[in-house]
Formats: sequence, structure tokens, C-alpha cells
Amino acid sequence: MPDHIAWELACPLPPAFAARCLIRLCLKLLFLLTPALLAAAPAGAASSELSARTTGYDDRTGEVIMTGEARFTDGEVLIEADEIRYQATAGSVVATGAVRFTRGAQRILADHITYRRTDRTFTLTRPRLGTHPYYLSGRSAGGTPDRVVITDATASIREPGPYQPTLKAAELTYEADGRISATQARLGVGSIQPISLPRVSHRLNLPFISYVSLSAGYRSSLGLFGEAGMHFPFSEDTRLGASLGLYTKRGLMAGPSAHYELDRAGRTIHGDLKSGFINDRGDRFTDVLGRAVPAQRAYVQWWHAQEFTEQLKLTAQLNYWRDSEILRDFRPQEFYAVQEPDSYLEAIHTGTNAFSSLFLRVQPNSYHRVQERLPEISFELLPQALAPGLYHRFRGSFAALQESPPGGGPTLRSDRFDAYYAVQGSLAPRPWLSFAPVLGGRLTHYARGTGGRGDYTRALGEIGLDGELRGSAVFDYKNEIWKIDGLRHLVTPRFSYRYVPNAERGRAFIPPIDRRTFMTYLPTLGLGDIRHVDDLGPMHTLRLGVDNTLQTRDAVYGSRDLLAFNLAADLRLDDRPAGERRLSSIHAGLNLTPAPWLEFELYQSFSTQQHTLQEFNTGLTLRDGDAWALRFSSHYLRGQIEEYVVSPRLRLNEAYETVARFHYDARQRRFNEQAFGLRQNLHNTWIIEYLATFYDGPRRESSFGLSLRVEVLGF
Repeated sequence: MPDHIAWELACPLPPAFAARCLIRLCLKLLFLLTPALLAAAPAGAASSELSARTTGYDDRTGEVIMTGEARFTDGEVLIEADEIRYQATAGSVVATGAVRFTRGAQRILADHITYRRTDRTFTLTRPRLGTHPYYLSGRSAGGTPDRVVITDATASIREPGPYQPTLKAAELTYEADGRISATQARLGVGSIQPISLPRVSHRLNLPFISYVSLSAGYRSSLGLFGEAGMHFPFSEDTRLGASLGLYTKRGLMAGPSAHYELDRAGRTIHGDLKSGFINDRGDRFTDVLGRAVPAQRAYVQWWHAQEFTEQLKLTAQLNYWRDSEILRDFRPQEFYAVQEPDSYLEAIHTGTNAFSSLFLRVQPNSYHRVQERLPEISFELLPQALAPGLYHRFRGSFAALQESPPGGGPTLRSDRFDAYYAVQGSLAPRPWLSFAPVLGGRLTHYARGTGGRGDYTRALGEIGLDGELRGSAVFDYKNEIWKIDGLRHLVTPRFSYRYVPNAERGRAFIPPIDRRTFMTYLPTLGLGDIRHVDDLGPMHTLRLGVDNTLQTRDAVYGSRDLLAFNLAADLRLDDRPAGERRLSSIHAGLNLTPAPWLEFELYQSFSTQQHTLQEFNTGLTLRDGDAWALRFSSHYLRGQIEEYVVSPRLRLNEAYETVARFHYDARQRRFNEQAFGLRQNLHNTWIIEYLATFYDGPRRESSFGLSLRVEVLGF
């Protein structure tokens, strides 16, 4: 035995001193064994670990002290801090200094945290957490990894700032699934919260404010005006709000609004509601029928979509305008998109290669002509194989139709049963050739006939043939400037033939509700697909066309189209509707996209008999990333329209860009619209547009407008 050890054993120690040494030795052994003890958790419990650059031990508190990149893990829970103190007996962790608490995708920052392993609860000082783009903070917080209750809480869109939308509450609850709830909250911007919300419940994966609209300015028809609209969270799925407009020449317009997005057992329900009511004391002029516009004006717009099952879906839309000009006067941007409102409900059930539908269209307004369906019930069997290379299809419907002429007059009514059945072949004798013969029939019964008939039944037969040829060629051409890596030309000549003997018969006995409408493109070809079933004319047509596509290789998508050029025309072989020639106009469409910064599209209709251009529309877009963009477009319809539009945009810096629009009417030799504006990006949250607009020509709108409009980005 070594001498120094023998001496230590031989020398007696005071009992108290020996006891203290023994306790310290045991505690140090416990400290050294802490990682092993943490890892050796009971069966079913999560394993834990401690690590840091330096370690120590507090004799007084019995805590292991970890400093310098200190980490503590407890299953999915990870705590990182400048200092972590672990008390093994109590199973508690105290972390201070740049605390980061992580559990899966959830991450919380704080100045101080106390975490208890026994029940996995914790308390926080100055917590900061959230889910993009929402930022939550508060004075203190407590809870579990699945539920955090924050006191003196502040919720803001993106990082807090003077222009960010902000919600403040005495207590706010944050769930790990991204749901927040609060009571007695206040909503505003930055440090100003003027709006009181007694109750808030919201999922962070949804927009907190689903609709925000702010604008102000001057229009000679409205005077000085200010408009605002906003939705606030009423529940997790529903946002309620209102729209408000004040016009010095008109009065006050106000109405409720709402937005809802519900998920019930995986089935979604979506909807929007907007409305406005005003006692208009300004110059109201007349409506589309020449009638005086009333002082009491209103509109209601509602859209709804719902999934009942995977097979059954419903959509509905209501557009009630008390007069035809209300949106044109007060909401011109919405009016230009839809100038004749539609109101309908449609339920569709999809089955195996078939679907059935219930369609209801009503006319709540009295100034537009609408073919009401009260209702229309239909069933359609999609093309289904009868035998190799042979398919059949079927469509049947019953419709109760009604049409009331605007401004009064006799109402047309029709109860119609309609059925179509066809057999179609599919033959491909060569890889480059395919054609499909068609044999079909359509039976239509009208329970309310006209021309002295109580009812009328019409039976029509159809024969036809569709075919196409396919050819291609490859060229080894490269161009670094245009990023062309080889060229491939695809050409597809097409032909379609349809003959329906005596298609026009019985027109004197048919209520003409579903009739032809004005259009400049080639009409639908095929008896089963025609919608104007009450207004059929002679049908003996051969349609010829050719499609051209030019492609090049693309590293991302495999290939990309550089050019698409299509031609088509109809040759009417027999009797033809009044006003139509044997050879129709030649229709051509061109789409050119040789580079991401250049797009060009063209459509034209050329009359071969008169050698005149019937319609010609073009569009050219040039852009340099986000730096600038310039678009030229033209619209020409012989004898009716000849106009040119230029829309430039220039980005000045990260916050500002200029916008403009010039709309020139060549027939009237005037600028219908000249607009100049500046768009400002404010903290990536608001887009503010300052716009001055000059109008010319007879119109209801003002000759001059000055506006400031606020758009919202992403909340």
C-alpha cells in the first residue's frame, strides 16, 4: 500500500468534517452520472440529455449548472440557452439568457423558462412565438408544449412595427395546431387599437383579416369620397364585417359583409358576402332601359361552395342589384368584370364515368334578360367502351324554363325534356392517322308548344367524322441568346364533319328560350354539345384546321413551347343559316413565347368572300424581371371596335413603382382613359396606390378621378 494512502487511513478525521466530505463526494458522483441517469428513464418515458461547453455544480441548491451553448433535450422538447440549471430531484430545468424552446415545428423564444419534466409544463418570461406570418409576444406565459397561455399578449402580422396590423389582449391562448383565442381583445395598427373585439378565435393558417379595402379620393360624379371594408374574426371559420363608403355628392353607403371557410370532417365550405345600401341624393340618371334610377339603391353579392361528400358538391351565387347601374357608379372595378349579374345554384354528383346535376337559375333583377331554369335536372354518361374501338355516350335532362323580357312583356315558358345518345368509333390505322366516326340522335319534347301546338316533339339524327393527322420534324438548332436547345415542329391537320338533316324543322312550335347568342369564334360543332337547342339552323358542315407547335428542350420542364399557330374554318355544304356564307371566315390564333421576357398573342378572323378583316386582337408583353414591364394590346371588331391600350410599369426601388394606362379609341379619335399612378410597398404588408385618371367621351363615370387605394398583402 502506498505511504500517502496509508497515512490518510491512519489519520482520524473529525466526524462533522468527514460527513461533509462524504456528502460532497456523493453529490459530485451524482453530477458525473447525471447524463446516464437522464438517459436511463423508465420504460415508455422520453430520454433526456444535457450538454454544454462548461459544467458545474451548486452545493447549496443541488443543481447541475451548464453554461456556454447549453442544451437540454427531453424527448421532442429541446431547450437551448446561455445557462441551464437542472435539479434532478425535482426534475426541473431553469434556463436563462437567449432561451430557445423547440418542439417539432413549434419554436418559442424567451428571456427565462422553468420547465418541469414530471408534467411537461413550463413558465416563460417575455415569450416570442408564432407561425409565419404571425408574431406573438407577451409579458409572461405558461402551459404545456401543446397549449400556451400568454399574458399581456400582442399578436402582429410579421414583425411588430408602426404600420403592422396588431391585436392586443390581456390573455391569449396559443394551441400547437396553430389556433389562437382571446377575449376582450383590441385590434388596430401599430400601437393604436381602436377596434374592440369581445371574442377572438382564429387559425393561423388562415388570413386573420380576410378582406381589407381602404380608398379615398375625388371623382366628379361622387365628390370627395372615402371607402373602407374589413372582416374581423368571429370564430375560427367565420369572419364578419362591413363595407362603408362616404360620398359628398351622394351620401353614405353601408352594408354587412362576411367570409367563411369551414372544414367539417374533411369537407370544406367556403363563402363570401358583400352588400351596400344608400339613399342616393346625387345625379342618378337612367338605367339600361332608360328608366329613372331610384334614390333607394342597394346590392347584395353572395357566393357559396360546399362539399357534402367526395361525390356531391354544391355551388351557389346570388347577385341582386336594385338598379343596373349601382356597381358601375360605386364599385366600377367589380362592374367591369361582370356587367350582367347571374344568380344560380348547382349541385353535382359524380359517379363512375357519369355525373348528374341539379341546376337552378333565377332572375332577381328586372333589367337583364335571363333564361331561368326552375330547375334543370340532367344526367350524363361520359364516353364508355362498348367494344374495342367503340364508345357510346348519353345525356338526358328535364328543364322548366322561363324568360321575362326586361321592361315588361309576355313571359316565355317551356317544360322541356331533352335526350342525346351517340356511338363513336376510335380508329388508328397508322401511328400518324386517327379518325372517329359518329352516329347520334337527339330527342326533344316540349310540353308547352307555340304556334297553336299544345306540345311538340322533335327527333333529329346526326352523322359525323372526326380525324387528325400527326407529323413532326426535329432540327438541330441552338441559340444561346434565346436559350434554344434544338427545335421540334409538331403539325396536326384536323377535320370534323357533321350532318343533321332538317335540324331547323319545328321552330315555329318551339318556345325560343335557349337560342343563339352573338359570338365571333367558330360555333360548337356536334349535335350533342349545342346549347341553343331551341334555335337550331341547318347543319351540314365540314370544319378544317391545322395546329402547329414549335418546341425546344428545357432543363426544368423537359420542353417548352416557343410558338403555337392554329388555323380553322368551316365549309357549309348545304343550306345555311340566313346571313352566313358557304365558307366561313378563316380564324387564326398565334401565341409566341420565345423567352420569359417576351410574350405575344394574336387572334384574327378574315372573311375570304369580302377580303376583309372581321376581327383582330393582339397583345405584346415585354418585361425585365421585376424591374419593368410594358404591355401593348389592341382590339378590333369591324364596324364596332377599334381601340389600343398601353400599360407600362417601372419599379423605382424596393418600395415604389410607377403605373400607367392609356386607352385610345381610334373610331372616336379620343383617349377613353388616361391613368397615371404610383404604387408603394409599405413594410411588405400594405400596397398604397396613388392614381389620377382622366376620362373622355359620353359616360356615367367621372371625367376626372383622383384616388388613394390601399391593398393588403397576405393577412
